[in-house]
Amino acid sequence: MSGPNIMFNCKTTEGTETFQTGMSDSFRTPDGRLVNGRLSERTREQYQSEQLGYFMANGMGTTPVRFQSPQGERGDETADLISKLIGVNALKEDETRNLLAILRAAFQKPESIQPTAEEPSRTLLLLRHLADINDPGNLRQEIDETIAYFQAR
Repeated sequence: MSGPNIMFNCKTTEGTETFQTGMSDSFRTPDGRLVNGRLSERTREQYQSEQLGYFMANGMGTTPVRFQSPQGERGDETADLISKLIGVNALKEDETRNLLAILRAAFQKPESIQPTAEEPSRTLLLLRHLADINDPGNLRQEIDETIAYFQAR
């Protein structure tokens, strides 16, 4: 994926083929499946929710990701975006670990966070919920450590 375009490399009977499209274009794969395009008119929150879903599933890599609003970085509002995204769905262990990293990254530059999102109250609510639904073990310990990190702020 690069910029507003999507590119897929597919193995076909003729060999590897590359399919490329703009974000809003639909296209058919060689096996006949229709891949719908994405709306080009998305709100900031819709776009950031989509990014969050990707980072929760795949991790952030080496560069921490922080989400912006017109007033500054989202900070505690990141927990709201995550809560809306996951709803009542259960998360896999790696998704939960990625979520913990995303939450920590949301507060890494306190001077950039919008004033209404500086306190991690909603983040702590989300973390306590995650602690409640996870059994004791390594993941639960990581969640508890993240809770302690935010309580110490």
